[in-house]
Amino acid sequence: MNETGLKLRVLLRTSTFQFAMMYALMFIVSALVLFGFLYWWTNRDLNRQIDAAIEAEISGLVEQYERLGIGGLISVVAERSSRDSVPNSVYLFVDGNLRPLAGNLDGWPVRLTRTGRWVEFERATESGDVVPVRAMVLSVGNDLRLLVGRDILDQVQLNRVFARSASLGIAIGLLLALAGGLLMSIGAQRRVSAINRTARQIMGGDLSQRVALSGTRDEFDELAVNINAMLNQIEGLLEGMRHVGDSIAHDLKTPLTRLRNRLERLAVGEPDSRDGLRQCVEESDRLLATFNALLRISRIESGAYRAAFAEFDLAEMVRDICDIYRAAADEREIELRCSGQDTVRLYGDRELLAQALTNLLDNAIKYTPRGGQVEVGAYADDALRTLIVSDSGPGVPEDEIGNLHRRFVRLDNARSEPGNGLGLSLVHAVVEQHHGELVIENRHPGLEVRLELPRRPHGPGPSQ
Repeated sequence: MNETGLKLRVLLRTSTFQFAMMYALMFIVSALVLFGFLYWWTNRDLNRQIDAAIEAEISGLVEQYERLGIGGLISVVAERSSRDSVPNSVYLFVDGNLRPLAGNLDGWPVRLTRTGRWVEFERATESGDVVPVRAMVLSVGNDLRLLVGRDILDQVQLNRVFARSASLGIAIGLLLALAGGLLMSIGAQRRVSAINRTARQIMGGDLSQRVALSGTRDEFDELAVNINAMLNQIEGLLEGMRHVGDSIAHDLKTPLTRLRNRLERLAVGEPDSRDGLRQCVEESDRLLATFNALLRISRIESGAYRAAFAEFDLAEMVRDICDIYRAAADEREIELRCSGQDTVRLYGDRELLAQALTNLLDNAIKYTPRGGQVEVGAYADDALRTLIVSDSGPGVPEDEIGNLHRRFVRLDNARSEPGNGLGLSLVHAVVEQHHGELVIENRHPGLEVRLELPRRPHGPGPSQ
């Protein structure tokens, strides 16, 4: 099979083409039902008009018979048969032996189809055409019969035109549906092929590829936007994993080396073994704290804390944590101010947000010089809840602000301070879990960190 035939087979198997054919079939069935109903209704209406005209004609002839007798009826039938005022009228008045007495028929019809009072037959015209006739037969006097009818050639021809038009219309509709199905299938196949091509490139290792948008804002563009967002997140997670691996190798190499050296000195009999063991325990605690922080961040990002979501007062939580850190701030001669609104209701995980605020306050107090200020507060508007922590410290370089929430990121001036560079990573994970936004800005002097959280999270995330 050549390539064109193969592509055609693929198109015919697409769901778009199958849906188009299904709707085409539904259209044909609907059209047949509609045309059938119109055909039946039109014929019924035309038959009623013809029957009413024939019945009126019969009634008039009966009155003439009652008033003028047989001779008068023969004269009336002969007179009406010779007129051209009603060219489609058929009259025949016969005796008991079916011999014509008056009318425009040569003889009694041979083949009559009777339906109740009505009969139908065919008659030949002067031009040799065969014309269908619908008539009524009335018994008059002693074995006399009167036949009055109308030829229904126009109705038959109308029915034929109607049937041909319906057949042609359905055939054209079927062809248009077939062509439309093919066109839609080709368009859909192109979009799906583009998505599959991008997926194959990504599976081949090129994570920078993204599904192109057509700009029509249809369901394919919506799918492409969601796929691209998913790919961005996957690429970010993979980049984060690579960064974490490099950072772990870099940041944990030094403490592990120190721990090994101390244990080695203890093994060969270092004189002051008590201090050496204490230092080993401290190094081990720092390593465990780092891994515990990594584990906690991973659990937060995986949504392991969703069941703890409930409504609470964010402002009250801020005041409680300020009270805990006031002694540490006083020890460093830092003014810790708790501001904001008195009540800020929020639907979220109080424990996670308390941990995030603890990390922010710990950093703010740690990096604010003596005599400085740290301010924390909670604020609310119609749909947003904002938790703000600001300080009068040195701030951070503008080009580093976007990297502060990454794991193990520590600025050069913070290398001498204890820590593992995971504090803001945990804060960022908590904000993401609440479907909020982490905003970090320099205040000159100082740094301001804002946690902008929705009143109630929307979309996948916390169960409500």
